[in-house]
Amino acid sequence: MHSVNYSTDEMKPLKIKVAAIVVVLSLCYACVIAEQAKRTYIVRMDKSNMPERFTHHSLWYDSSLKSVLKSASMLYRYENVIHGYSARLTTEEAESLGKQSGVLSVLPDVRYELHTTRTPEFLGLGNNSALIPTTASTSEVIVGILDTGVWPELKSFDDSELGPVPSGWKGKCEVGKNFSSSSCNKKLIGARYYLQGYEAALGPIDETMESKSPRDDDGHGTHTATTAAGSVVPNANLLGYASGTARGMASHA
Repeated sequence: MHSVNYSTDEMKPLKIKVAAIVVVLSLCYACVIAEQAKRTYIVRMDKSNMPERFTHHSLWYDSSLKSVLKSASMLYRYENVIHGYSARLTTEEAESLGKQSGVLSVLPDVRYELHTTRTPEFLGLGNNSALIPTTASTSEVIVGILDTGVWPELKSFDDSELGPVPSGWKGKCEVGKNFSSSSCNKKLIGARYYLQGYEAALGPIDETMESKSPRDDDGHGTHTATTAAGSVVPNANLLGYASGTARGMASHA
């Protein structure tokens, strides 16, 4: 065994490097803890209360957010059902934002577990033709589903018995992995996907498990969409058992 002796002067650079590494690691750890403390909040704004100095409400939203955290950025901006935006904030930043004039509410994003029901009979509507018309091929009814996506090749999305797309439709068919514009038709008239909030909270999507598109890799969204408005599919069965006609609540929507 050999022993090595270092002089005090030789040890100084080593101590400085070690100290520098410790400082860097400490800063990185602090950054990780700070990011983990953030969560997504939905900020609802009173659009009619926008100060006159702003020429557009989006500028007002950005200013309100930057007032509590200069480096913050909006995940989404909402302009239809509600007015406002979503962003990643700490509890303290969210509370501070909620005290501002014109802010109606600052609500934390909630992660829900998927649940489902079975068939129209669950609602006692199985034989009610007045509520579930079956003859008209043209319908102005549009059903929106916010779920895990759709599997467009399913026979429940067949559009051969349907008329033209409703005249009031203003949506779009957004393309992505395993989902092209031809995935939409007169039954599945539009599909979109939103991932910024998910990735901000849970990290990048694992594309070996999920598609960055409206494609349903889980099955739940396809089930709920076809339960609501699936086309009529005769001789549907499960592995040859329980043969019958599958249909949605509003099969011509």
